[in-house]
Amino acid sequence: MQAGYLIMIENYILEQLVAVAKYGTLSEAAKNLYVTQPALSRSMKKLEKVIGVELFTRRKNFIALNDNGKFAAELAEKILQQNKNFLDAVREFERKNRTISIGCCAPIPMNELIWLLTEIFPEASITSEMNSDDYLLRGLRNNLFQLAVFHEKPTDEDLFAKKFGSEKLFIALPPNHKFTEKDGIYLEELNGEKILLYSKIGFWYELCKKKAPSAKFLLQTERETFIEIAESLAFPSFTTDIFIRNGLDRKNCIYKPILDAETSVNYYCACQKATKKFFQSVFQKLDSVQFRALI
Repeated sequence: MQAGYLIMIENYILEQLVAVAKYGTLSEAAKNLYVTQPALSRSMKKLEKVIGVELFTRRKNFIALNDNGKFAAELAEKILQQNKNFLDAVREFERKNRTISIGCCAPIPMNELIWLLTEIFPEASITSEMNSDDYLLRGLRNNLFQLAVFHEKPTDEDLFAKKFGSEKLFIALPPNHKFTEKDGIYLEELNGEKILLYSKIGFWYELCKKKAPSAKFLLQTERETFIEIAESLAFPSFTTDIFIRNGLDRKNCIYKPILDAETSVNYYCACQKATKKFFQSVFQKLDSVQFRALI
């Protein structure tokens, strides 16, 4: 290796290595990471190639972390925590320097809130993060976020919240799919089915996995790849009424609503009551916002 050569290892590969160490086998790690075992195996081979060290003992029908791999997994876990600490520290510093930090549970309301804040506070820098309602609630309490969007109305007495649009989950089916004759589908009916799923959809991602744990989700982390496969109609895939209403429906597919109550969502934008006056102009405009498909 030449002096000064910088090795770049993406966080998701380190997270996968930690998972392999935690769960003991590639198959169990892949299951808990919601990726295929071949994809996980390719990531581990890529990691070995990048660092130039064998991390696994490989024999016929057997693969396990060797001592190098176990040591690397320990270091990876520390690096991931250091990266998180780094991000938290930088975000906190930026927040204190005229930055509006927002947290959202889903991409559609997050994009709309960013547009709205940019219009009202053109000189401000806006940072955003997508996470669970519980995480967002802690973030508001701890001043990590100044505004947050939830998919359930927060009941914390120190928060002010106002409704901020709604969204409904649908599934797009190939024309010859067995579910096309149904009026609607419950998520549990998708168990055992191969479903195309985009990973960066906030709380929708965990909801789909929770309600259909045995579905074979074909997880896509890149939006362009997801769209390309979805438009081929090779597999069912999820969408929402926002995309359908905005003319981004897929030709020749058949849309069916998901019938679970949790898939008809009202969003709520919230802040600490102490900052309500500062964001008054934001809350006044929430009623007039029309959600667009801006992902």
